[in-house]
Amino acid sequence: MSEAETSPNLPSVVDNISPLVTRLRAPNPGPMTLTGTNSYLVGSGPERIAIDPGPKIESHLQTMVAEAARQKATISLILVTHGHPDHVPGAARLGELTGASVAAYHAATFPHQIDLEDNQQVQQAGVTIIAAFTPGHAVDHLCYYLKEESALFTGDNILGTGTTIVAPPKGDMAHYMSSLRILEEKFAQAKVIYGGHGPEITQPLAKIQEYIKHRLARQAQLTAALATGPKTIPQIVEQIYQDVDRRMWPAAARQVLAYLVMLEAEGQVTAQTLPIEEVAATDLAMLNPEAAGVDPVAAAELGISSQAEVRRYKLGQP
Repeated sequence: MSEAETSPNLPSVVDNISPLVTRLRAPNPGPMTLTGTNSYLVGSGPERIAIDPGPKIESHLQTMVAEAARQKATISLILVTHGHPDHVPGAARLGELTGASVAAYHAATFPHQIDLEDNQQVQQAGVTIIAAFTPGHAVDHLCYYLKEESALFTGDNILGTGTTIVAPPKGDMAHYMSSLRILEEKFAQAKVIYGGHGPEITQPLAKIQEYIKHRLARQAQLTAALATGPKTIPQIVEQIYQDVDRRMWPAAARQVLAYLVMLEAEGQVTAQTLPIEEVAATDLAMLNPEAAGVDPVAAAELGISSQAEVRRYKLGQP
């Protein structure tokens, strides 16, 4: 996230990328949002479906309305992939501007008027879209499949550049891995992926499988690190994320925690809480967003809260 979310100095970027899909990139670039959040207008004829209006940036929302009008259409429905602050806050305002209802997963806690279920079909704006419940990055995450173009809108589950964050307590690595498998099995025929950030992906199945392979490789690195002896999360991060910018290490620490929560639930690792006097200041800095200099909005999305304890993990049973 960045100051661009509330004080944008850049225009939205509009790309008509297929006969049925227009991408509008919000002016909120930052470490967590890459070049900005991707919003989409989908459909044909006099109506359009908006996907992920993004943060509440008035200029961006007005650009979405104006682009629909340029296409001689109005926005009649708003679909949200998940409730993170770079995807959903603009939805209510876009609804005010257009009269469109907001649709989201039925258990989503942000304001919406239409509840969606896994495998539910939405037929509007001359297209058919299938919702797929794919939790892990967020508890309320949906992907959307556009049947007419075999296009998969993946929100933050798969990005056009890099990989996504899975951050406890609302992020769950076991669920995320299951969701990647669901995408691999149910949408192998997809011809393009439109992610929540970054460019489109023209080899969807290969990208999904790349994500699965990456996650399994990171897990293998983590267990290999523990095989040499018990370690804290910061010690694991320093070992397996050496190729990652240190400014992202607090985010990497949340990724490691997500793996460890999964492995602990499976009985593969155990942990003990360390006396605070045994914890290095640098370790506490990595685990605490304010000390580590993490932007507060990014910290909220990452699920980071001040850590009152530091745990040391080891392979196997107690």
